[in-house]
Amino acid sequence: MTKKYRLCISAKDVASVLDLSPRQAQRKYQQAKDAYGKARHQPLTVQEFAAYYDLPLAEVIERL
Repeated sequence: MTKKYRLCISAKDVASVLDLSPRQAQRKYQQAKDAYGKARHQPLTVQEFAAYYDLPLAEVIERL
C-alpha cells in the first residue's frame, strides 16, 4: 500500500521544506496563496505549492 500524505501544507511545513525562518516561510506561503487567488480561510495544497515553486512533488512530500 502506498503511503498517504497530507493534502494541505502550512507555513510551518514550508519552513521545513525550503529551510527558511518562520517569517520567511509565511511570506512564501502567502505569495503562493495570492497567486492562486485563495481566500484567507482556504488552505494551500501540497500540489499547488510544489507547482508554484517548481519543485518536484515527490521531494516536497518526502520532506513533510
